Amino acid sequence: MRILHLIETLDFGGAEKIVISLANATIAHHEVSICCMKHKGALEREVDPRVPVLSLGKGEGNDATMPWKIARLLREGDFDVLHTHNWGVFLEGGLAAMLAGTGARVHTVHGPYREYPAGLKSRLKLGLRHFLERLVARRFHRIAGVSDAISRYIVEDIGVRGGNVCTVHNGIPVTAGAPPSREGAGPVVFLSTGRLAEIKNHALMLRAFRRALDAGAPARLRIAGDGPLREAIEAQRRELGLEAQVELLGFRDDIPQLLAGSHAFLLTSRYEGISVALLEAMRACLPIIATRVGGVPETVLDGETGLLFAADDEAGIAGAITELAVDGSRREALGNRGRALLREEFSLERMTGRYLDLYTACTP
Repeated sequence: MRILHLIETLDFGGAEKIVISLANATIAHHEVSICCMKHKGALEREVDPRVPVLSLGKGEGNDATMPWKIARLLREGDFDVLHTHNWGVFLEGGLAAMLAGTGARVHTVHGPYREYPAGLKSRLKLGLRHFLERLVARRFHRIAGVSDAISRYIVEDIGVRGGNVCTVHNGIPVTAGAPPSREGAGPVVFLSTGRLAEIKNHALMLRAFRRALDAGAPARLRIAGDGPLREAIEAQRRELGLEAQVELLGFRDDIPQLLAGSHAFLLTSRYEGISVALLEAMRACLPIIATRVGGVPETVLDGETGLLFAADDEAGIAGAITELAVDGSRREALGNRGRALLREEFSLERMTGRYLDLYTACTP
């Protein structure tokens, strides 16, 4: 098969990592290309050299020429499958596939719809976009959510008919060998990775961590990532007196090494699909403390691979931090089961097989 993946960029992010992993995993037996509608991005260096990466240079806002440019690319490459990723490319990709007559059309929704500002104009714009998305969705063979929660969201919130909506869990490569040794004295290191944005709710994380320290937890917190709330998080860290116990690492491209040097993983998001950050923590055999939102309960089994709490349960999260900070055997048991679950349900091989089955079923 000749497969084209369409995404906005290959900047750092979970969806971008999944696209690259999927392309790299299928290039040995299929002809695979990646098209970035805007620009390529820093993750391009992780793409297999056999996978061409193209860029159409779209700027911000709408561009009526995009469907035609993508359609020309589809025709010239004689692609059998167009696989679009996230709503930012959905309309353009869907229209292009219709213009080019591409046989199989698959779309993956990796997370919730981006937030629109308040006001009547924004509501009208969002309503129009959802209306167009529902129309275009009828011409896609499959709309895949990365979690059951996302699939329900596609049907209930966007209004896409459920007949062609399915779930394909994200997957990542699962390395062989034993997990890193985490023995040694010193405080227990909790790690959190991700964009410093409102949806990740680092404010709750810092308040809960302060409570855990006040309860005597021998712990430190490292936060890797950057984003629009960097200054606000730095200010809250100062206000809570956490400058010595909480380290803001900024953007990092050595996440595997950071995971290997940590004892537990912390995520306090207001919403997640199937978080690649959580999958990476499971691969590193880390126990997880997370909020019970979106697809997180599908990834983290409460009491088996991690500990889950309501999105506003500051006291519960603080208690879990304290528990894992003092109980090494509990950390080890949760982490080992998480790695086993990753192999069973969230491996790259499993995800790749499901998508290839979809492509085959959709190809005329």
